[in-house]
Amino acid sequence: MVASLIAFALLVAVIVSLVWLGGRALRGHSARQAERLALRQQAVQELRLRDGRDGHLAFVEHVYQRARTGAKAILVWDATGNRQDAWFHDWPSIPAGTYLLLVGTTGYGPHNQNPRVYYVRRHQVLTMI
Repeated sequence: MVASLIAFALLVAVIVSLVWLGGRALRGHSARQAERLALRQQAVQELRLRDGRDGHLAFVEHVYQRARTGAKAILVWDATGNRQDAWFHDWPSIPAGTYLLLVGTTGYGPHNQNPRVYYVRRHQVLTMI
């Protein structure tokens, strides 16, 4: 009986320790995320002031097709979190996982019958962050 109580107490102590360590790791992760977000926002503001153009910040989440004439990708808009299909004309090597300040246009995508494909030419990418 005493041995089972000790084993139970040790099990509870291990679980509490793991939960506590997990909470600390999450707090550290969210602090790093907040710091990265602040740095991105500051970089975007500085670019807008210096360049004078009002681009929109997007994250290249996934590039799902590359061709000689460009690449199809999924963008996530920083301001809203919305995902949008995109075509990068003449840029087949667009890197996934980067932030871009963009000034493209939205139009119809015949490849997937999507009326809201974001079209970007290389000169419409103001910067990569």
